[in-house]
Amino acid sequence: MDKAECRTQVTAALQRLGMLVSRKDPSVLAEFANDADVLLVGSEGSEVVEGPAALRRFFSEVFRAPANIGWEWRRVRISSADDVAWLFAEGELVIVADARPQRRPYRLTGVLQRQGRRWLWKHFHGSEPA
Repeated sequence: MDKAECRTQVTAALQRLGMLVSRKDPSVLAEFANDADVLLVGSEGSEVVEGPAALRRFFSEVFRAPANIGWEWRRVRISSADDVAWLFAEGELVIVADARPQRRPYRLTGVLQRQGRRWLWKHFHGSEPA
């Protein structure tokens, strides 16, 4: 796979993740590798989640909250080697509660691995810079 095609597919995976999270769609779990070492680190101190079962519990809790969350990215940088890609995205976390959006700066680094025809998240690390 050439670098341009990889960037296109990884960008689509990033957009798909955001769409599924904003819709509170439990199929978001299929975007992550089904491996014991899959890791999600969020911006809150308690958001260190490792493994498929912990991811399921994490998203279940996030989706029970009354607010919807999503991201709007201003800058995305993607690199790759073989079946592994890593990215840096910078933009805003958008939290919608009571029909009023709140925006906060947000940064994301991630590692994805191509498994078959899909790019799956192996590592997600989001942060809200001070």
